[in-house]
Amino acid sequence: MQLPDLHAGLPALSSRARARSLCIAVPFVSPAMDNTAVMALFSEHKDLIGLPVVENGTPFGMINRHIFLSQMTRPFFRELYDRKSCIAFMDKAPLVIDAETGLDQVAQQVVASGDKSVTDGFIITEQGRYIGIGLGIDLIRTVSDLQAQQHQQILQSIDYARVIQDAMLDRSKQQMAQQFSDWCLHWQPRDGVGGDYYAFHRDEHGWLALIADCTGHGIPGAFMTVILQSALEKALQQQCHEPAALLQSLNHHIKQTLGQLNASQQTSLSNDGCDAIALRLERATHQLSWASARMHALLQRADGTQHTLSSDRTGVGYTGTPQDYAWPQQQLTLQRGDMLLVMTDGVTDQPGGARQIMFGKKRIQALISHFSALPMPALSAAFAQELLHWQGNQPRRDDVTWFGFRY
Repeated sequence: MQLPDLHAGLPALSSRARARSLCIAVPFVSPAMDNTAVMALFSEHKDLIGLPVVENGTPFGMINRHIFLSQMTRPFFRELYDRKSCIAFMDKAPLVIDAETGLDQVAQQVVASGDKSVTDGFIITEQGRYIGIGLGIDLIRTVSDLQAQQHQQILQSIDYARVIQDAMLDRSKQQMAQQFSDWCLHWQPRDGVGGDYYAFHRDEHGWLALIADCTGHGIPGAFMTVILQSALEKALQQQCHEPAALLQSLNHHIKQTLGQLNASQQTSLSNDGCDAIALRLERATHQLSWASARMHALLQRADGTQHTLSSDRTGVGYTGTPQDYAWPQQQLTLQRGDMLLVMTDGVTDQPGGARQIMFGKKRIQALISHFSALPMPALSAAFAQELLHWQGNQPRRDDVTWFGFRY
């Protein structure tokens, strides 16, 4: 029998769950009793898998039903052992657990003791005196139930965390809707909440957008988006409206928050940060400027030609990124009908298809060209369907976000 993974989730078990809850009162024998008495007890109690051996209230052995009966049914064993002490077939080193032991520790001891504690059960005592036995199957069932409860609580917490993260991003989404007549935004965390982040700010001269993919997904990724939100607010207060300056400010804030400023000042093991692109449009000149840290962005001109916006290979934050690193800033002039689409690597790196390879940038370019006549919301929906079809039975690898608009 292969032991179940009782260690999984043990830190989450309720501190109120004790070994006492598993205790079953069963008959016991003393060393003075012979094997005939043991045979009678096993015959009377058909579901008894183990019989404790107790002397003066202190347990010191366990007789396994299967081992005992298999031995006593061998030729001449009844004649030899019927009147001998029951300790002849006793396990002299049973697992003994105090009634006040937490179930997490019980599970650890059962796993450490091997298969016999799962199959035979274990003895439960109170202040050293025998009170009953616990069964391995009951322990497994109880641990599973407790873990299911904890899992449900975690899911409920994540659901509410999703509400908070949605609220944090909602203002930017509303400003996008006010700014663009033909646009799309697809934000889909892998685990309810995630590390993909977007922000949008309008001013009298134009607008500023940030799309970022923080390290991690789920709860760790969501924590990183909170740090990034704080970093962005601080940068905007310092009037960092140019893309390159914005990434520099975000880099410094993240490194400062996570103790990554330099080797002598580093106070944590965190090597976290984000891939990001900052976009700035000047309304009067139609100039789009950007600074990109490992983020994929595709521009399709009105005439159908496609251009990938240049991107730097250095991430924002992370211990290997210098504190004063300067991302290059690029610019171009947008024309009526141009279409821009920015996406996180949860899209490009998603494995799938017949050969189980990544979705890739070339496939994205082909799909954008194919669906370019559609309004942006319809293009986004068609693109999402293609990605889902590509994914097939493969699990989602990462959070997925894309933002796009037609000028």
